[in-house]
Amino acid sequence: MKIKKNLLKKKSKSFYFASIFLSRNCFTNCSQLYNFCRIVDDIADNNYKNKKFLLKNIYKSVTCPDTCKSKYVSEIKPLIKLNIINKECLKELIYGVLLDTKKKISILDKSELINYSYYVAGTVGIMMAKILNTQNKYAYRYAVDLGIAMQLTNIMRDIIEDANIDRVYYPKKWIKLTSKKILEYNSNTIKTINKATEQLFELSEIYYKSAFKGVAFLPFRSRFAILLALFVYRQIGRKIIKNNFSNLKKREIVSLYEKILCLLKVFLIFTFNFNTHFKKYQHDKTLHDNINSKTFLKSIIYEQK
Repeated sequence: MKIKKNLLKKKSKSFYFASIFLSRNCFTNCSQLYNFCRIVDDIADNNYKNKKFLLKNIYKSVTCPDTCKSKYVSEIKPLIKLNIINKECLKELIYGVLLDTKKKISILDKSELINYSYYVAGTVGIMMAKILNTQNKYAYRYAVDLGIAMQLTNIMRDIIEDANIDRVYYPKKWIKLTSKKILEYNSNTIKTINKATEQLFELSEIYYKSAFKGVAFLPFRSRFAILLALFVYRQIGRKIIKNNFSNLKKREIVSLYEKILCLLKVFLIFTFNFNTHFKKYQHDKTLHDNINSKTFLKSIIYEQK
């Protein structure tokens, strides 16, 4: 427990700050899921010569946890066996991370961007919703939106970091620049990048607003924690825009002081905004139009009545 807690605290300070308000059991399960996500991300991001083989082996171990053994799956295996998380979502997550193992990464358009974000983050949203004991499956639609919103924030924040390893997640139709051009920092490229960053920010806001509508579907205690996580993470993108596109200069973070301000704001909203406690079956289905029809979300969740 202590190791898991320290890893979450070290690697994801924003979510750790919000996770303090979860129950001990939910926190433990969330930590195990986070550790797994961190492992597959690190494999894809670091200079492993056999990264594709490792990820495919993890995929096989998730598919057949009893027959295929991988040391990377051992911690999360109990969650799979107890059906606390859905292994189909785990497989889709690994599929998305495998896309990151290409030598050069580029996204064609908004459609590809949303589809990619679903695989690497929307799936995590679904798994988190189940870990938090969300009984109503309709909530999963909003959980996907929170995952997508956070991934779009990551892409904004990490544009320079990604360009340094020859990755460009900004859609080509928005920004016709190679990673090399992004790193040149001349006036023309900066103007183009800033315009695309603004588009990405506006897109993330659409998904954050949708995710906010789904908070009411969560159990009471988890509701506060996830609402806080939403506000803290959303603050990253808002700071990038407010600080004159600071993502080209540094990796933007949310300070402890700002997190406390978010906490106070969430407390007021949680206490006085009754919309956070009343379920509304008004999800905008068009937000998922670009997601592959064969995914767990489309083939299972949307088919459930």
